Amino acid sequence: MVTDTRVIPVILLGTGNVGGTLLRLIQETRATAARRKGLELRLIGLGDISGLLYDPAGLPDDLLQAAQRAAEQRQTLDVLPGIRPLEDLPGLLDTGVVLADVTAAKSTGGLLQSAVAAGGGAVMANKNPLTGLWQDTRLLFERPQVRYECTVGAGLPVIRSLKHLLDTGDQAVQIEGCLSGTLGYLCAGLEQGTPYSQMVAQARSLGYTEPDPRDDLSGHDVARKALILARTAGWPLEMSDLVVEPLYPTAMAGLSVDEFLAAAHQLDDEYASRFNDAGSEENTLRYVAQVGPEGGTVGLAPVAKASPLGALHGPANYIAFHTRYYSDLPLVISGPGAGPLVTAAGVLDDLLDLASDLA
Repeated sequence: MVTDTRVIPVILLGTGNVGGTLLRLIQETRATAARRKGLELRLIGLGDISGLLYDPAGLPDDLLQAAQRAAEQRQTLDVLPGIRPLEDLPGLLDTGVVLADVTAAKSTGGLLQSAVAAGGGAVMANKNPLTGLWQDTRLLFERPQVRYECTVGAGLPVIRSLKHLLDTGDQAVQIEGCLSGTLGYLCAGLEQGTPYSQMVAQARSLGYTEPDPRDDLSGHDVARKALILARTAGWPLEMSDLVVEPLYPTAMAGLSVDEFLAAAHQLDDEYASRFNDAGSEENTLRYVAQVGPEGGTVGLAPVAKASPLGALHGPANYIAFHTRYYSDLPLVISGPGAGPLVTAAGVLDDLLDLASDLA
């Protein structure tokens, strides 16, 4: 049992599904973290698009509980007293402070890099800060005070396993897999003969897709994950090095969400035909990312029905690392790749791991 407890100040950005769940988990696991690791993650800041709650001594429990209720009710933090402008945040980053980004914002990369430069750390589930131009993002891959496990595979130990291989002298040759639970669910339904339009509507109604399902169907989210894996493997690729196949034609990109959903039936025959053609050869189609040192592809690919990729159903992820050590059979990681609870738990694990290093 650990007797001394080291306090690690944390500023959390994001109070959506993942952020709200993480806020709850941090409060619920205080005693466990102190007992098992000798650490206290002390929330000194909590921010969303509306502003920032901040107290260098730690946000009071009653305020954190109020923030938790606001998150559950989909309210922004400006419904609470003491809100201050989000623009104050850069001046609050200091030695030992960990900035955790569980938003989907495209503008937090500079803040995360500032947190590291100030002698603190950065933890993220947000993929955007890692997928810009390499020259703008390389610091987040090269500095040891950064954790980003949940950007690929939610709570699955994907990034950690890849780094372990590299740290032990291994070298990645190719990485492939199904990196989207949403598109895995779609493909499994299409394989069973359900029309494309019905599967899209069904996935949207279950909350598997973004409000605009084209955010998932475009393949860009999978491409971001593939790029993060490539850069972690030591391949400084750009997004332009990946060929991405969207699951709808360019002509449908300009439609409103309602217009797209109404027109989706026009694609039913095309995707039924593609899956039927694959099935006639004992294959099926999965939305697969493949990446190597020179680039990669993201899109529908034929796989044997009896293969691990062909057997995937529901929102499962599957990642295979082909490396110098694992040349005959790849190292495989598979499991649930989405969900607020497993993602928040993964971010919490990153926070505790980084806090141990900082302590």
